[in-house]
Amino acid sequence: MTTIPALFANAVARFPTRTALIQSVEGNELTSLSYEDMQTRIQAFAGYLQKQPLAKGDRILLWSPSRSEWLIAYFAALLLGLVVVPLDSNSKEDFIQRIQEISDARYLITTQKLYATLKQPPIPLIDIESLPEGTIDASQLPTIAENDLAQLVFTSGTTGQPKGVMLSHNNIASNALASLQVIDIRETDRALSILPLSHMFEMTIDIAILSTGASILYARSLVPDTLLKLLATQRITVMVLVPQALQLFMHGIEREVRRQGQERLFALLHKIAAVLPFELRRYLFGPVHKRFSSSFRFFVSGGAYLPPLLAQRWEEMGFRVMPGYGATECAPVISVTRMDDHSYESVGNALPGITVRIEEDHEIVVRGPNVALGYWQNSEATDQAFRDGWYYTGDLGYLDEKQRIYIKGRKKNLIVLANGLNVYPEDVENVLLNHADLKDAVVIGLDKENKDPEVHAVLLLEDSAKAKTIVQQANKQLASHQQVRGFTIWPERDFPRTHTLKVKRQEVMADLPKIRQEIKKH
Repeated sequence: MTTIPALFANAVARFPTRTALIQSVEGNELTSLSYEDMQTRIQAFAGYLQKQPLAKGDRILLWSPSRSEWLIAYFAALLLGLVVVPLDSNSKEDFIQRIQEISDARYLITTQKLYATLKQPPIPLIDIESLPEGTIDASQLPTIAENDLAQLVFTSGTTGQPKGVMLSHNNIASNALASLQVIDIRETDRALSILPLSHMFEMTIDIAILSTGASILYARSLVPDTLLKLLATQRITVMVLVPQALQLFMHGIEREVRRQGQERLFALLHKIAAVLPFELRRYLFGPVHKRFSSSFRFFVSGGAYLPPLLAQRWEEMGFRVMPGYGATECAPVISVTRMDDHSYESVGNALPGITVRIEEDHEIVVRGPNVALGYWQNSEATDQAFRDGWYYTGDLGYLDEKQRIYIKGRKKNLIVLANGLNVYPEDVENVLLNHADLKDAVVIGLDKENKDPEVHAVLLLEDSAKAKTIVQQANKQLASHQQVRGFTIWPERDFPRTHTLKVKRQEVMADLPKIRQEIKKH
C-alpha cells in the first residue's frame, strides 16, 4: 500500500462506521463524517471530476483554509490520478497567477468568497463549500503507481521564482506510515487540527491519523480560548502544531497565573516538577490539565525549531512534547523524538527507512523513500539540492552517539565574524528568549561601515525600556564571540510570519535598514 488512495481505502474497510472528520461550523455546532460517509463524498466528487476535461497527471489548485471538504477534494483528485497544487489561504493574487502559469493547473477549488477577491481569475472555480457530485465510473479509474506525482508544493517565491516540490504517492504514503512507527496514534485518538492542510506537516500527519481509524477535528477559529474549549469538550488526545502555537498557549496559561497572583507558586511548582517522575507532574498542574482534557496524551511539534526551554516548561507541567524535524522536500518528516526520550535539545532520531548524514561543512543531508522527485520544470535547482539520491537540506547540525539529530540553524543564516569564528543565530535567540519579557527575537549579522559583520538582535517586546537589560543578561550567558553587539526594537506588534507562524527572517532583514534610519531621525 504505497499510494494515498490505497491507504485510505484500507482504512475505510477496517473502520467504516468510526468518525473520520469533525468540523466546527457557525456557533458551537459540530458536523462529522464517518469513514464510509467520507468515502461516499470522495467518490461523488470524483464522479463529477471524471466528466470534466481532465486527464491523469493534470494539475488542480486547492486554495482554502483547512476543512473536511479540503480532504474530500484532495482524495477525489488523487483517485483520478490528478496532481493537487495546494495554496495557503492567505496567498495573494499575483502568487496564485504565477503558480497557475507554472503548473498549468486546470481548475481552482476554493470558496466563492476567496474567488471573488481575484480581479482576473486565471481558471474556472469549483466551489469547495458545495462540491458538485456525479456518479463515479470505477471501470474508468486510472491505475495509480507509487511513483506517480501526487502533489506540487510551491515555495512562496519572495526572493525569486517559486520552486514546486514534486511529491509522489510513495513519498507521502511511506512518510505517513514511517511516522506511525514512532508517533503512537491509536484508533481511539481524536486530533485537533490547527495547521493549514496546504502545509505538508499537517497533510502527511492527517493521512497517518486517518490510516489508523482515528478522528480529526478542524477548528474554525484559532483563538486560544476557543481551542482550549474544543480540547476539553471534544476529548482531544493529540495535537500537531508549530512551536509558536505552543508559545501562545503558554502565554495564555501565564496570563491566567498572573491574574490570580500565583506567580511564585507557579515557579515553585516548576522547580518541584523538574525532579519528579514525568507521570506525577500532571498532579501538580491539575488546573492546567483540566483546561485541556483529561484524555490529552501529547503534542507533536514541527515546522520550526522548538526552543528547548519552551519544551521543558511544558514537560514540567506533565505534557509530553515530541519535537520533530522536516522539510517539504522530505514529505516532510525526517525525524521525531521518541515517546520515552525527554531530551529537549535534539529533534530525535530519523524515522525508520530514512538515513541522515552530516557533511564536512555540517550540512544535514537525507536519503529515503520520502525524498521528493525534484523541482517542477527546474533542473538547475533540482541538481543543486538532489544529488545521488540525497537531499541537501541547507540546515546545519550534528548527530550524537545515539544518532539523534541536533539543528544548529540554516546554512544561509550563519554569521561568519571577521576573526573567522561562526555564530549560529538560533543559539543566541534561544538565550535571549529565556527572558520572560521578550516575545521573540531575530539575530542577524549586521555589516558595519568597515564591512565586518557583528551580532545584532531585532527584539519584539512590549516594553522597549527592558531591551538593554535583556541583552545584558543574555550576553552574560554567551561566549564572547556570540555576544549581541547591538539591537533594534521591532516597531510592529509582530514579526512578519509564514502560515506556520515562522518568522520571515529575510523580510525582517530587508526592512531593518529603513527602521534603523527612522530611529536615527527621531
